[in-house]
Amino acid sequence: MGYAVSLLALLLLLLNGCGSATMAGVDVHPPTKGLLHYLQQAGQMGNVSDRGYRVAVEADGMDEDGRPVGGQEISLALQVLDPAGRPVDEFAEDMTKLMHFIVVSKDLADFQHLHPVYEGEGRFGVKLTFPNGGPFLLVSEFMPDGKGLTVYKTWIDVGGEEPGAAKLKPDASPTSVTVDGIEIKLSAMPELNELKAGGTVMLDFALRKADTGERIVLEPYLGTAGHCVILDENARQYLHVHAVSEMSTGSSVMFHAAFPKAGVYKLWAQFQYQGRVYTAPFVVNVQGA
Repeated sequence: MGYAVSLLALLLLLLNGCGSATMAGVDVHPPTKGLLHYLQQAGQMGNVSDRGYRVAVEADGMDEDGRPVGGQEISLALQVLDPAGRPVDEFAEDMTKLMHFIVVSKDLADFQHLHPVYEGEGRFGVKLTFPNGGPFLLVSEFMPDGKGLTVYKTWIDVGGEEPGAAKLKPDASPTSVTVDGIEIKLSAMPELNELKAGGTVMLDFALRKADTGERIVLEPYLGTAGHCVILDENARQYLHVHAVSEMSTGSSVMFHAAFPKAGVYKLWAQFQYQGRVYTAPFVVNVQGA
């Protein structure tokens, strides 16, 4: 029954969101709502590049080997440079922020979604704490010089003891985690154990109070009902998708994503409730097409 309802909703969105534009005309007149709009967004996020821009990173509190130290708060300076190596002086907001900064440990155990402060002349500043030593992936998302979304990825080596890495184990379908009293349940279409690379996946998150089962009413988070960051186990494939508002309610949030390659992926879904951001991690397996 739920599958049929989802298919019906899918067809209604196609009709409502895309009825005024043919498939051949979407590049000339891109849809601004409906399923096609969100499918295009999801597909683009998997192919976003750095466009030749780069972000130079400097850290304070270095150890004798020139590395930032884990376990203590440090400051990072992020200098955005255009393809010619010049500081960028124009940025547009993306989901209410000039820069989204994702920090993930190599073993994918630690995740942070931060928003550096713009200081002028292409320079951003952010304070953070690396929980331990080892390699960390830094992902900067920004919109420079009137260009579209730009994603720059780099690694930083952090001083300190590095924990042993545990192999990622895909979750069953459906699955749930409880974060500080809030149960967050993930289901998908296709089912989580049937995900395939290249196909569009609908990820549905349902949130309620863990002790009573009462549904909660979410607040907008960074301009939408939720954010979901996705990395494969080797931290090579990166996606950052936003909630589909037309298929989300107060306690249920839908995302569309397309996994670019087969493999094991970790997802971090983020939602806001009563002024607090809740981050729910999940692990899924994606089969070959």
